[in-house]
Amino acid sequence: MSHKDRVAIVTGASMGIGRAIAGILADAGYDVVCAARSAAALEQTAEEVRSRGRKALAISTDIGDPEAVRHMIERTLAEFGRIDVLINNAGGPLAGVRSIAPHTQEEFFETMSQYAFENVSPEDFATIFSINFYGPLNCIRCVLPAMKAQGSGHIINITSKSGMMKYNVVPGMIAYASAKAALSRFTEVLAFELVCAGSPVRVNALSPGLVAVSFHENLPQEEKALFRRPEDIRMSLLKILDDENPASGEVFTEEYTTWYEELRMEN
Repeated sequence: MSHKDRVAIVTGASMGIGRAIAGILADAGYDVVCAARSAAALEQTAEEVRSRGRKALAISTDIGDPEAVRHMIERTLAEFGRIDVLINNAGGPLAGVRSIAPHTQEEFFETMSQYAFENVSPEDFATIFSINFYGPLNCIRCVLPAMKAQGSGHIINITSKSGMMKYNVVPGMIAYASAKAALSRFTEVLAFELVCAGSPVRVNALSPGLVAVSFHENLPQEEKALFRRPEDIRMSLLKILDDENPASGEVFTEEYTTWYEELRMEN
């Protein structure tokens, strides 16, 4: 599958899953706009994209700020003239509230418990929701007119199993899980609305499962081994982006990834 000369925006591209997605897209032929708050780390991701033979643009962006998002979209259109894919990846359990890298599971649970409902402040709850839910909404609101005008486009929201009903969580994930649940349902309903309006723009979500990111970097190796690597989402991402896959309004999980990997191996 080749998507040469198509243009993709990846939020949260400075590290972890976002950086891996930027590389996956570059290998598939996309030029990539790398967006996140950390300018220095973003440029490293952009260089990785260029090393794969594709164009890259690094734009420091706070997706919680609608004006910053508008600037990101306008710069992308000025540079490339189109936007084929938007991947809303930026987020995290304590995104915007606290950056921690626990050294043990006990330390992780102790830290997270500080953000259980009775402890987490309304301001911190709003911040986590802003980045994990309203941030993607800001990006979608700004990118949809361009995608509709060009007659094509694909939006992929990176969500989480923690937002699924009855899925196991830990104390302290209530704001994050609620935001991801909202994002998953938003994906389904927005796709339905676009179909009803006759729009060709597709909207899907991907729940990558347990993936080791910077949040887990200090954990013992035996604990990190329980997580998938960010690059392990390659097959599921490419399957969702496949032109022959008409799906819209779906929330894909790692079970889907495993199925697709096995299918590819058989063929």
